[in-house]
Amino acid sequence: MALSADASAALVFLVLYAILFFILVFGYLTKRLKLRSRYTVILFHISIRLASQGTGLGFGIKGFEATNLLIAYLILGAEGYFTLVLCTARFLAFSLAHIRRHPMTIIHWLLIGANTIIITGGSMLAGGSNSAADAWERNNDKITTAKAMRATGQAIFLAIDCLLLFCILVTVRQNKREKGQIHPTLIVLLFTWPLLTVRGIYGVLQAVLEKYNYYYPGNYDSHGLVTSFVVIEYVLATTMEWTSCLFLMVTWITSRHDLSKAQIEHARKIENPLRLRQ
Repeated sequence: MALSADASAALVFLVLYAILFFILVFGYLTKRLKLRSRYTVILFHISIRLASQGTGLGFGIKGFEATNLLIAYLILGAEGYFTLVLCTARFLAFSLAHIRRHPMTIIHWLLIGANTIIITGGSMLAGGSNSAADAWERNNDKITTAKAMRATGQAIFLAIDCLLLFCILVTVRQNKREKGQIHPTLIVLLFTWPLLTVRGIYGVLQAVLEKYNYYYPGNYDSHGLVTSFVVIEYVLATTMEWTSCLFLMVTWITSRHDLSKAQIEHARKIENPLRLRQ
């Protein structure tokens, strides 16, 4: 039996994320990467995306009768985006390690708040329905509330993306002023930002426009999700996340000769007494 469009797309990205997963595992096994490194956050993100794609594949095969698989897919998808933005923030925080006060702590708390709102909204729709039309009719009030909560959470994510761009640009300017050049890792983060922003904008659109909503009956035909919906979903959401994840992994190449955080802290302790003597 041929797979539906959504099941096929889920399977493709399940394989693509598995490739990234094994690359990182190889890095740990060969001790090129340490468990206590920012790349472990990427590994966590990839693990969530693997689970998300697995539930997406199950939903694509079983159809809308497996409503709880759809709920799991949507929640895990939101968790994937949350961890990806968190990854970007952590990588940027490492670039800002020499600055005593930077907004990364605030960003972390905002991310956690937005993530909680999205999970709460998504879990409200749990429960069996035989079709999208049935779920849309029976849970209309819940869907409205869930959409509002998802829109709020995704809007916060999008605002954080804008704040990250500001932090990246400030760091680029400072880096260029102090060292006369832009660190390659910052360039990679600059390329990552538009992808995260596209994903964030699509997340908001999913929450406010019916044609991007998994529960809207018009997005289904007799075979499951219509192909046009699947293409939009996987181009604007999953592809953006996968490519962003790949870019963040590339920073291992651009930053492998950088000082560690411990070395930066040691240099700072040496520098402070010298300033006091002056």
